[in-house]
Amino acid sequence: MKEKLKGLGFSLVIFIAIIIFNTLFGAPPVALSGIEKYSAKVSVEEARELGFILFNNKHYSDARAFFTPSAQQGDVGSQLVLATLYFYDLTTVNNYQQAYRWFSKNSDNAFAQYYLSLLYHFGHYVPQSQVKSLFWIEKSAVQSFPAGQHNLAVHYFNLGDYSQAYLWGLYARANDFSQSRSLVKQAAGHLTPQEKANADQTFRNTNAKHSWDDDNNQISALLEQVF
Repeated sequence: MKEKLKGLGFSLVIFIAIIIFNTLFGAPPVALSGIEKYSAKVSVEEARELGFILFNNKHYSDARAFFTPSAQQGDVGSQLVLATLYFYDLTTVNNYQQAYRWFSKNSDNAFAQYYLSLLYHFGHYVPQSQVKSLFWIEKSAVQSFPAGQHNLAVHYFNLGDYSQAYLWGLYARANDFSQSRSLVKQAAGHLTPQEKANADQTFRNTNAKHSWDDDNNQISALLEQVF
């Protein structure tokens, strides 16, 4: 927490203290009112810092106030955070519609493609379509997004294509997506020794091009919030 507060002004420290108090003890001693005006007065970096703290404490609507200005100005990272905040905020009317709107603006982004797949899979705002869900999750996985790789592995596992399930699970596991560990083990149990050896060889030959390398600090911070 000390590292998170480093460099912030006294007023920001008080603001964060109110948030923490609310999380631990219930109603805050000071209401978080006029947050939109407050968010407009801080720098972009401070807005992101506070926005992620609010996100972490599930104050989704308040967190959105800190990402909306830069998202509206075209900042991709802020747009993805804003879309994700809408996706998880079930208390907001038309939250999935707003999530779809902002994710669609970045439909070439692997993180956005992952969530577009979920929206189609569950039929949130858009008509439920497993074909479109698979379309987006394949795009996400090909771009080496770990959660996308895992969900594609799950898709193959449910189809009974255990070689592909094992292979995509290996990619996700190599990218530190912990949920894939059990999936890899389960898929391996359905393979013959030769099938497993072939998949392992394919993995060794292709793992480098399926390695996730995200150098966007804002997206990295977002990933820590949801995975």
